[in-house]
Parts: sequence; C-alpha cells; structure tokens
Amino acid sequence: MKKQLYLLILLASLFSACDPVPATFNFETKNFGPNAVMIIQSPENGETLKVENITNANQTFKINIPVKGYAILKTEDGDHKGEYYFYLDKGSFKGVLDGKNINSYPLKSVPNKEGEQFIDFYRLKDNMSKNLLDSLDIVESEFDQATQSNIMEKAKNADRWREKKILFQLDIIKAFAKKYPRSAHTLFLLEQLGRADSEPKNYLSIFNSLDKEIQESKKGKSLLEEIKQANQMMAGSKMPNIEGENPDGKKFDLSILKRVNLVICWTSYSGKSRKNNQVLVKLYEKYKNKDVEFIGVSFDKKRDWWVNVIKDDHLTWPQYSDLQGAKSPNAKNLSNYNVTYFFLVDKNGTVLTNNDLSLDFVDSEISKNLAGR
Repeated sequence: MKKQLYLLILLASLFSACDPVPATFNFETKNFGPNAVMIIQSPENGETLKVENITNANQTFKINIPVKGYAILKTEDGDHKGEYYFYLDKGSFKGVLDGKNINSYPLKSVPNKEGEQFIDFYRLKDNMSKNLLDSLDIVESEFDQATQSNIMEKAKNADRWREKKILFQLDIIKAFAKKYPRSAHTLFLLEQLGRADSEPKNYLSIFNSLDKEIQESKKGKSLLEEIKQANQMMAGSKMPNIEGENPDGKKFDLSILKRVNLVICWTSYSGKSRKNNQVLVKLYEKYKNKDVEFIGVSFDKKRDWWVNVIKDDHLTWPQYSDLQGAKSPNAKNLSNYNVTYFFLVDKNGTVLTNNDLSLDFVDSEISKNLAGR
C-alpha cells in the first residue's frame, strides 16, 4: 500500500514538473474602440502567442510558456497601433493599456529583473524623447492638413522628422547600454532597430560599451560581424573585390571603372530584379556616354539562366558572377546577402554612397556625383 502511495506521489510530481507555469497578465484597458485587440508575439519567429479583444475593463489572461525569452505586446485599434518589447517569463505581469496614450509603456509590474530593465528602458525613452515626439506630432498634423500646393513640402518635412525619431532611438539605446552594460537587451534592441547597415559607427560605439561577456555571446558575435560588414561598404571605403567572371570568361578588373559606377547586385530568377532591369536599361542609355558605367553582379547558380536573362533583358553593361549563389563571397561582401542592391563607386573603387540605394534615387545620385567630381 505504501509503495502504491509513493508511486502516486512520484507520478504527480513528475506531471507537475512537466506542466509549464503560466505567465499571467492583468491589464486595465481603456479608451479603445470596439474592435481593438492586443497581440503577444515572438520577435524571433513572428509566432503569435496570444490574441485578446480589448474590452476597456480589467482583463486577465494566461500564456503557458515552456521557455522564457523576448516578446512583443501589440495593440491594434484601427490605424492606431502600439508596440512594446518585454521579457516573457512565468509569473505575474500587471499594467495599463490606454488607447489615448499609446506612447506610454503599459507594463508596470513584471516578475523578473530582465523585465524591470525594459521598464527602465521605456522610462529613459519617455524622458529623452518627449520634445521630439511633440514636434513629430505637430509636423504629422501639418501633413494631414496639407493642401495641394504645399503637400510635397509637408511630406518631406514629416519624413525628416520620422528619420530623426528613428535615429534618436540609438541615443536611447546608448543611454540604456551605459546604465546596463551587462544586459543582453541592448543587443536585442539594436537588432530590432535594424540600422546596422546605415549606422555602423554608432552601432559599434554602443557595442564597445557593453561588457565583454555580452560582446562574446553568440548574438554579440553575430551583431559585430554585421557591423563590420556594413563598415566596409560605407562611403569612403574601398569596394571589396568582385569575384567571378563575365560571360566571356574574363575576371573583373578595376580598369573598367569610370568616373561614376553603379554596382547592381541581382539574380536572374528575381521578379524584382527583372522589373528593375527595365528601368536600368533606360538609365544606362542616358548615362553610358557620360563617363558612367553600370556593373552587374549576379548571385545566380545556373549559368544558362544568368546568360539568357542578360540577353532577353538587353543588359549591355558588364556582368560578373561566380555562380555560387548565396554562398558567393560577392553576396556577403557587397550586399550582405541582399537582392536587389545598388551602390556607387568611383574610378578607384571607392564607395560613394552609404549602403543600399533605392532605385528611385539611383538617377539623382549618379547626377549628383557626376556634378561634384
């Protein structure tokens, strides 16, 4: 009888150990519309962990989680959307979701120190960015009320302030990293901001302020590699060598470079690349006699596809490929695996533009660099 009792106790403890302890959320929700929802997602893979209708009342719900990690709390209320990072773990989360104040961080009480650091990050953000957000609200309002005669001016002004807001995030992350040099949250926040390719110097400055253990973590090494990659493609840097050969079997040589050169990273099987080719053919006709060269670098693997598209799309500028696809050194060194990708270099192979150019700006950037050199 005692053996059976012990066995039951053992089985009960095993089942209890396997049952994940939930994360419990208690929110006061207010000032949302009738169809508003809150969503909790994983930023790693986009998996939706919970969706709840917002009731403008006290709401409680649970998430059974086998492991802890980063998560995003989102609110959607028509065109009004909020997004907040937090650290998901077992235990109790308490907060306030206010539809009239979506800039305010909703979590007020969390079960761990990792979560408390996020509360502090958003507190820093509120204190540092109030004036900027007020200015952005003003220019957004002016843009909404723009007339046909001034809409372009108001749109450009709004874009400038939106860019300021994005760049200001780096100042906030920098302040957080200074306060918490041993926190891996800085790596996560930099990764989510996604500006390593355009702000590598700022990223490196923040990275170097972190504790050595954080720098040498798996995520730290990955971010550092991304920063180094971006740094070598900044204006003033020397373009990495283009590997491979042209369709006639000749290797790339710097001697083909002209005063201004557009490097085009593409693939024959990309629908976007094929559409871009239609625009590029016309641009090449405009500039080919003005000391400008286009250079195509394909990340293809099949020679027939590559050569046939060059012919079919009437691409008359120099083309190179090592036919290694995504494993090509070109893919890593020139565009950090992005397709399509554009940048300008001068006759010495010195990069003229910081990172990827939008096709919409290729024409104006070529003209600007021709005029300034």
